Amino acid sequence: MSSEVTLATYIIAAAIAFGFGAVPVAYTIGRLNGINVFKVGSRQAGATNIWREVSRKQGVIVTLIDWAKGLTAILMARQLGLDGPELLVPATAAIAGHWNSPFTKFRGGDGVVTLMGTSMGIVPVVVFLGLAIGATVSFAMNRKLAHPSLWGGIVGYAVFITLSFRPSSSADPNIVYGLTGIGIAIMLHSMYFHRRHKDYFRPDDSLDDNSETPFRQDRLR
Repeated sequence: MSSEVTLATYIIAAAIAFGFGAVPVAYTIGRLNGINVFKVGSRQAGATNIWREVSRKQGVIVTLIDWAKGLTAILMARQLGLDGPELLVPATAAIAGHWNSPFTKFRGGDGVVTLMGTSMGIVPVVVFLGLAIGATVSFAMNRKLAHPSLWGGIVGYAVFITLSFRPSSSADPNIVYGLTGIGIAIMLHSMYFHRRHKDYFRPDDSLDDNSETPFRQDRLR
């Protein structure tokens, strides 16, 4: 740990990262297109849901911005003096913000794309190939798998781990373990959500106080 890094540094970096993660990109894009992402498809604010329920173009836009959220959170943390395994703190905070955005009553998405952005900011070289392969799987299997972004993330991280533990790799094992742990947490979070809400029939699912039909008013126009 750098001698300049204090507890306050971690708190500030985590708060900034949480704020970036909490930006409700998918929800905002959905609303601009007359869709409430929490009422259609997977009922989550993520790129996959926008891809399926709005358009591929809008899905790509959400993917890029969610990825940029994670990357920017890490770049800001670096500016504050964090480095190496210390960056796992803002990385975790960014995912927490994506999961529980205060702008959408503490609901969000899986966080796979945001994690890809944070990982790119921490270990860009070894992450790039895994990111490329994972993204390819996600887009190729978009219509064949229930949660393509999640499976793309799993494949991408398998590649990442394989490359990280090669003898020629310079990746810090603590970073590899930390990012893997966050990836596992995202997978469990997604599994828990879909198991708990498998019928997607929640009386309190509306974000709109004047909604006439709280469970199936898909279009907000």
